Amino acid sequence: MNERVMQFRIGMFVIVAGLVLTMLIVWFGESPQLFRDHGYVVVHYSEAPGVAEGIPVRKSGIRVGVVTSIVFDDRPNKPDGVLVTLSLERKYRIKSGTVPHLSRSLIGDVTIDLLPGTGPGLLAMSKTPVGAPVIEGAIAPDPSKALAAATKAFEKAGSTLQAIDLAANGIAKMTKSAEQIGEFIDIWTQTGRRVASAADGIDRFILANEKEFQPAVANLREVSQKVNETLDPATQAALKTGIDRFSSGFARFDAGMASASPLFKDLGAPANTMPSTEFGVTLRRLNLIASDLSLLTRALNDGRGRLNPDGSIQKLLLESELHDNMNKMSITANEIFGALRPIVASFRVFAEKVARDPSSMTRGVLQRQ
Repeated sequence: MNERVMQFRIGMFVIVAGLVLTMLIVWFGESPQLFRDHGYVVVHYSEAPGVAEGIPVRKSGIRVGVVTSIVFDDRPNKPDGVLVTLSLERKYRIKSGTVPHLSRSLIGDVTIDLLPGTGPGLLAMSKTPVGAPVIEGAIAPDPSKALAAATKAFEKAGSTLQAIDLAANGIAKMTKSAEQIGEFIDIWTQTGRRVASAADGIDRFILANEKEFQPAVANLREVSQKVNETLDPATQAALKTGIDRFSSGFARFDAGMASASPLFKDLGAPANTMPSTEFGVTLRRLNLIASDLSLLTRALNDGRGRLNPDGSIQKLLLESELHDNMNKMSITANEIFGALRPIVASFRVFAEKVARDPSSMTRGVLQRQ
């Protein structure tokens, strides 16, 4: 086999493979749609959730077209919404009045179904998407929202069933308590009878001792009359005034106690607590002074309740040598201060001269004056 035959065979194989690939693409791809007669119609929806280009359009379960474009409705004097352009095959006779129904499944699949129309003619369509007639579409209820509403309804039904269960339990308890209520009524009846018999006994006792009760009642009336005579308007006014004064005095006492409550709080507070009143601050200072005095006396004490004889204060009070040394130190200091006075005076004069004429220092250094 020569080289030319090999090249010819390879070329034929490539050409045949290309033709087969082209046929497969045309057969299984979207190319057949290009050779079919289509009509375009624009559908207006208030909203189009999940709609995208390429979604099939079906009528009675048969695919009759696809969605080609989706844009917002910006037409003047028209309600807001979405304009969905549908490409429908003309070989299917679609009647006028057909309503594109947009539905969405629970898993999110979106489909557009053409509900049958009742018009006399066919649905108006255009050959191009530009200038296609606009019709109104319908949107099916969202199943997820319906499922949420059903869930809420089931929850309410559950709460209602719980309430019914509680009511049934209450009725059962009331039924069980019926016998106890009957016993209570019997006991109440017996108690009423006993009270009635006791009242009869009291009536008989009063009738038997009526003569003795009459003087006692008369005495009570006289006592009440005397009390009324004693409590004349003037006495009542004086008593009312006294009660008012007592009330006002008690109120002032209460206010004074309320004002003194911070002081009592400082008096009862621990020593390390910051006081809130001036008196508390004074007490804190006195406490610190007493503590310092206690430390001082403890330092001066020899442990047996007496002043430490070896301490500096004891020596300062009793030993004369310490006084003599201190006197000598003061005399020496006075002599030193007396010797320093002329030096200080000379330095003052020098400072005044330099202050009046600073250049004199330079002249003195240069001229050695």
